[in-house]
Amino acid sequence: MKLFYRLLFVLNIGLVAFGHSAVAQTKPTVEPNLLVFKMKAPSTASAQAKSAQTGIDQLLKQVAVTSVHRKFPKAAALPPAALSKANGKKLVDLSLIYELAYAPGQSFEQIKKQLLASGQVEYVEPLYYYAPLYTPNDPQANPISGGQRTYLNKIKAYDAWDISKGDTNVFIGILDTGVRLTQEDLVGNIKYNFADPIDGIDNDNDGYIDNFRGWDLADNDNNPSSDANGHGTNVAAIASAQADNGKGMAGVGFKCKFLPVKMYSSSSQGTFKGYDAIVYAADHGCHVINLSWGGAGSPSAFEQDIINYAAINKNVVIVAAAGNTNEELDFYPASYQNVLSVAALDPNDVKGSTHTFSHAVDIGALGVNVLTARDENNNSYAIGSGSSMASPIVAGAAGILRSHFPQMTALQIAEQLRVTADDIYMIEANEPYLEKLGRGRLNLHRALRETEAKSARATSWQIGQSGVMYPGEATEVRVSVTNFLSPVSDLYVYLSSNSPYIQIIKDEFAAGSRGTLAAFNNNAVPFIIKATNDAPINTEVLLRLSFQDGNYTDYQYFKILVNPDYITTNVNNLKASILNRGNIAYDGQNFKVGAGVKYKNDTPLLFEGGLLLGYSTTLVSDNIRNEKSTTDRDFYAVTSLQRRPSSPIADFSANNLMEDSLNTRKTMSMRIRQNVFAWKDAPNQDFVVLEYFLTNRTQQNLPKTYAGIYADWDLQTASKNVAEYNPDLKMGLAYPKTNASIYTGIQLLTKGAPGFYAFDNNGAPSGTIILEDGFTTAEKYNAMSKGIQRASAGMTDTNGKDVSFLISSAVKELAPSQTDTVAFALVAANTKEALLENAAAAARKYQEMLAARTITASPEDLAKGDLVVYPNPSTGRVTVSFANKSTRQSTQLSLVDSKGREVYKQTIANSDKAELQLGHLAKGLYFLKITSGKEVTTRKVVLTN
Repeated sequence: MKLFYRLLFVLNIGLVAFGHSAVAQTKPTVEPNLLVFKMKAPSTASAQAKSAQTGIDQLLKQVAVTSVHRKFPKAAALPPAALSKANGKKLVDLSLIYELAYAPGQSFEQIKKQLLASGQVEYVEPLYYYAPLYTPNDPQANPISGGQRTYLNKIKAYDAWDISKGDTNVFIGILDTGVRLTQEDLVGNIKYNFADPIDGIDNDNDGYIDNFRGWDLADNDNNPSSDANGHGTNVAAIASAQADNGKGMAGVGFKCKFLPVKMYSSSSQGTFKGYDAIVYAADHGCHVINLSWGGAGSPSAFEQDIINYAAINKNVVIVAAAGNTNEELDFYPASYQNVLSVAALDPNDVKGSTHTFSHAVDIGALGVNVLTARDENNNSYAIGSGSSMASPIVAGAAGILRSHFPQMTALQIAEQLRVTADDIYMIEANEPYLEKLGRGRLNLHRALRETEAKSARATSWQIGQSGVMYPGEATEVRVSVTNFLSPVSDLYVYLSSNSPYIQIIKDEFAAGSRGTLAAFNNNAVPFIIKATNDAPINTEVLLRLSFQDGNYTDYQYFKILVNPDYITTNVNNLKASILNRGNIAYDGQNFKVGAGVKYKNDTPLLFEGGLLLGYSTTLVSDNIRNEKSTTDRDFYAVTSLQRRPSSPIADFSANNLMEDSLNTRKTMSMRIRQNVFAWKDAPNQDFVVLEYFLTNRTQQNLPKTYAGIYADWDLQTASKNVAEYNPDLKMGLAYPKTNASIYTGIQLLTKGAPGFYAFDNNGAPSGTIILEDGFTTAEKYNAMSKGIQRASAGMTDTNGKDVSFLISSAVKELAPSQTDTVAFALVAANTKEALLENAAAAARKYQEMLAARTITASPEDLAKGDLVVYPNPSTGRVTVSFANKSTRQSTQLSLVDSKGREVYKQTIANSDKAELQLGHLAKGLYFLKITSGKEVTTRKVVLTN
């Protein structure tokens, strides 16, 4: 079973005599003006109860909403430290999820910003609509042949039914387009809710009136009858058609019943309720859930939460179709963690010609020419194709196993099905798809019979500290593993990759003996890998885990990102993502690229930030918001932003080269070397230095230009902040107006004339720059070029406002190829006083860094002067060498630190060399004073130990 990938799948079925038109595979669409958000769990149960609705009301005062309600009101709140009974997996608390409707014209991104900035919200996501997609099935092209015998023989169902025919108390959730409730093979196998008969009363008090035979979530009624396309009927029959009734067909689940849950609306005005349906089915006792729907898209934390709730909290086996595009693709929800992904095979166990393959697939089943019930009337049958048909075959098998092995958890059932599948890679036609069709084709008989099967799987993993890899850096890979089935006695786990951009340095983990459901990790002996220096930007790489214990072998894949176009500082309290193209925190307002700016915890502080170069009111280069509510794309990376692990002047040092676009309409342009520095020790652990070497890349003189950083800060609550300028430190500050526990700032470190403009992001006074209608080129230039203009924002409001600021510096006039330097410090603290102290430390540190750069002494410099100090910088041992032996009686050497204190003294006599042992001193800038008689010489010394 896949425990890594998330995969959206698309349906592809064709049924003889069905009149469906072709629908192309598409990405899911976003439900308009609707979102979900999840509150962070309070630390105690009492705090959770106290803060529930009250906290939401306070949070939404600044957000104009149409409605907001708890998404799953029947999901009980959990104790904060709740863990599942198996494997130590944390339970999912759906009571923390809310659905919010907002008025047309409002921006999803702005509402998301305000919610996340509160610090109380874990995630904010749109809601998606996933369509069941079909391809036509022409009768002449897809004749009825072989009937149901084809797939029942393939999976050894007849032999399996001699061992177990399932149990009527085990039922399968069919979450689809509805079911023909009167169909002859289905009517007797519906899981009826006798606790709530149809009488207009909610007899079982579950919040659904008369949900006697399932529920229609999309239309919110008790009629889950099929809609016009009949897809749900096709799926239900394969999994759970009534057997031994002398009619039609037999479902793979034999005695197992099914619960119809309709999630597509019968009205054009209705909404998709697929993930609501998963919660409903899990809450109403389903042991297995089948998902034969989906579409390509982006991964969703909300959707993964729902999957985890069903699989872990409610112990449900979730089976999903892997897709019907003849490509190697990821789809959703089949590849979400804790979902069993099913690929479609043809009658020869070969990958279907129009079906998806992927390292994310877990298992295969027949998905070509599958006999199933038809929705046209109560006793018609036809042939269907697609992973939509393959998935319920496996779901029916899961029902049999849940009946036969009631002691097994849902995840164990899924693993038992996966590891007992028949190998299909010996078939020549499948060779191109090695390990991309899962473990093979389902064999239900083996799954019931082989009770000593083994399955070790990684349930989570961590790539270094940031989850990504940068070229040249050795990176530790830690995995958490669970042994799901029979005990292992001598388990080894190996890591490998066929990527040319990955070097495996340590590839083995000896796990030894582990019992059933034992969870363990390799934290003490992590794998070690390194990305090569030539890895292209944003390269996705597959890593393969292999498991071995005697005759048991298994594999698992996961993806990592190598050489991303951003780097995140990670050596001190302030973590900041800097992009190749000069952005800070994220790629403009694309929050999927970058890890934000965070101080001491995981709460994002910066909504948007980035470098600007201003040449005129018609020419400003930047990658931030513009007047069209999109992001400008004026900078591009010439080289990748990479960390330099051996820097002598900083604990974290990274740099790259970028340029601003130059074309026939743009006569002024710079080449920018971007440097990023951070330090781990006090007093330098609360800031990050951003330095820009600006070079005129044109053939003409550039008049005075301006370089600045725009920052839209969201601290505690986005709408309750203020911004101000501190002239003594040349720093812009932002902090909450009341009860502040976080203060941030951007400080100008270089000598250019400063500029500052504070913005009210909404409700700005007349005569100021208005950002609500966009940020024009002229507004950007004017905010940068006129010195200290608007020194504060949000101050006159009782609770503050949503604020941002632009801090800038004048750049000297540059001749062709001439360079000037502008540097800033990102600074953070928990009090205003500490922020000012940290800013002062940043200014001192930058001056030390500048001084260190001027020192280039080495033994080869001996012939160039009378006195040389080397190596410099040094880790502690420093040599002072005189070109000619000193003829004086003695020479005094003393070392003074940056505060003027003498920290070292030594005397030499009649020697041409002195050895200074300075390893006991802290790293930093020092001044060496050398006195011989009346002659005094001074040299700078930098220690890096």
